[in-house]
Amino acid sequence: LRIEALEKLPPGQGLPLDVFRLVSRKGEHLVVQATAARIETDDRPASLSLYFDITARVTAEAAMRRSQSLLAHLIDTSPELVTLTELDSGRYELVNRSFERVTGYTAAEVVGRTAADIGIWQDPRDREALVAALREQDDAKDMPATIRCKSGELVSMRISAARFEMDGRAYLVLNGRDVTEAEQARLEHDAILQNVSIGIAFTRHGRFQHTNPSFDRMFGWQPGQLAGQPTTTIWPHQDDYDAMRSDAAPVLSRGLPYELERQMLRADGSLFWCRMRGQALETRGDAARGTSDYSPRGGTIWIAEDVTERRQVDQALATARDAAEAASRAKSAFLANTSHEIRTPLNGLLGLARLAMQDGLDEARRQQYLGQILDSAHSLSAIISDILDLSKIEAGKIALETLPFELRDTIAAVHDAYRSIAAAKGLELVLAIDPSVPPTVTGDPLRVRQILTNFVTNALKVTERGRVEIHAAAASEGRVRLSVSDTGPGIDAATQQRLFTPFMQADDSTTRRYGGTGLGLSICRELARLMAGDVGVRSSPGTGSTFWAELPLPRAARIESEYGELDVPVDGLRGAQVLMVEDNPVNMMIAVAMLEQWGVQVTQAMDGQMAIEAVEHFSREGRLFDAVLMDVQMPRMSGHEAARALRQRYDAQTLPIIALTAAALVSEREQALASGMNEFLTKPIDAQKLKETLAHAVAVRRIKR
Repeated sequence: LRIEALEKLPPGQGLPLDVFRLVSRKGEHLVVQATAARIETDDRPASLSLYFDITARVTAEAAMRRSQSLLAHLIDTSPELVTLTELDSGRYELVNRSFERVTGYTAAEVVGRTAADIGIWQDPRDREALVAALREQDDAKDMPATIRCKSGELVSMRISAARFEMDGRAYLVLNGRDVTEAEQARLEHDAILQNVSIGIAFTRHGRFQHTNPSFDRMFGWQPGQLAGQPTTTIWPHQDDYDAMRSDAAPVLSRGLPYELERQMLRADGSLFWCRMRGQALETRGDAARGTSDYSPRGGTIWIAEDVTERRQVDQALATARDAAEAASRAKSAFLANTSHEIRTPLNGLLGLARLAMQDGLDEARRQQYLGQILDSAHSLSAIISDILDLSKIEAGKIALETLPFELRDTIAAVHDAYRSIAAAKGLELVLAIDPSVPPTVTGDPLRVRQILTNFVTNALKVTERGRVEIHAAAASEGRVRLSVSDTGPGIDAATQQRLFTPFMQADDSTTRRYGGTGLGLSICRELARLMAGDVGVRSSPGTGSTFWAELPLPRAARIESEYGELDVPVDGLRGAQVLMVEDNPVNMMIAVAMLEQWGVQVTQAMDGQMAIEAVEHFSREGRLFDAVLMDVQMPRMSGHEAARALRQRYDAQTLPIIALTAAALVSEREQALASGMNEFLTKPIDAQKLKETLAHAVAVRRIKR
């Protein structure tokens, strides 16, 4: 056809260039570009043909296309966000799939637009700082930035970038790692983790064809040294390599990525943890059947990441988490132990002991002080319990009691407890209870007393001269208003706004002068609100202050004892066999004295193990204790352990076990009951409560027996 076309041409004209594939005499496949022209001769028509061998150029173009495809594949499959933008304008030329996944923008929505158009930088100064850094040097590493996604969500990133010139224009290649969630937490513990470099290697037929500088550095080789080396070079053992090939071959042959994380070998013989992700390159395949060929001859791209530091940080985080949990448990234990340490001496030394020890004191006054010591001890014990339960108050989970109690007596007890303290300061403590206040009401007596006690103690602290008045009156049907007024310095309006906030006092000078934690008034407010009441203050500088609480305390009938039917006389406990388990000698002495006063026969044990041995000894003699009074915190074996051991043989009615402990937390009561104890009493010992509880337990056991 070309000859016919050539013959039709006039002399001097030729055919256009065309490409042919030829086979040389040596059998080599050539790609040539040819043309022919019609020329004049003397005797016959002739033509001149020109052939250009372009095999090398075509081969180079094919290699370039493969390289471009490889680069595009690496960029598009990178787990990191990758973009190509003009340095000056910020116009996007290319984004990868990770960019689309992280930001929510598609490539079509971004390419051709600038970063400013999209508003992708949460703070444009981050990009300005990046560009400024790239004008000073060719690359920038691990810079923090925040990007705004299409949804408006902000994502924290760590960004690295490089600058290069192309066609006389400056471009910026950027890759970023999303460190928003778990990665952000890790960065706070160890920022080095996110500086791990990504290595890339291309292998074929079991040998390295190419490795990038990061891969070389990761495995301890000089640039280019790994090229041509067998891939077994980086594996510690041949068996491990063979096992990997067996596992990876079926995965890679289906075009799926293969991932592993294990220890790999550096050039110096050291081992490090590495995560590798392999992807086979597609070769020719069978177009007729619509299949692809991922056989090893096509080669494999490997992305490697040194995860040694990540694993170490993970371990450190796990260790830190365990330590934090242990610290939390230790905190609870500390609170329990602190309560124990505070309550134990309160069993012997409280409040007004110094006044009671004065020389020349008449017996009536001494008895008065001793009674006030007892009242103050109960109040302080209750307040300590409230402070330990502050977290429950703030969480709204504290339980209030609802029972009948003598409100007038409760108010008078607070007055009596602080009258001597007021007198020592030269103050008059006045009590005024309106006749409208019912004598017996329904509510939580401990919380009412706690609120009133806090008001009184604060008033006595700040008042230097004059008086403090406790006043009670009916506010409305079923509600009572309690107030404490003082002649102290008064409080300005701004300070009043924050007085009922936890840990807040009037000002720093208040803390320095009067002490305290600033918790009392906030606890009062929360307790009052839990009762469906409220608290407040009326004051102005120079006129004193009045703190008030209005609480729902409806009138109640006369109080009947909860243990009335079992409120046995002393003779009812006479002869009862009780095992007293207590490691503190003073507490043991007090308890034994009380019990023997009631005619109880007491057997003593210093810890849980001795308690079990005492019960077993009685059992061998055919006897059984009527009750066990069990401390909780003891050496060798705790009360919980002893109770669980005894419950394996004796039920709660056969052998009543009553916890008698300085523990104060609600959780400790629950733990004691869960271990098999019948009741839970706290120290300091309330003699009447102990007698009633013990009488109840003994009566129930005798009925069963």
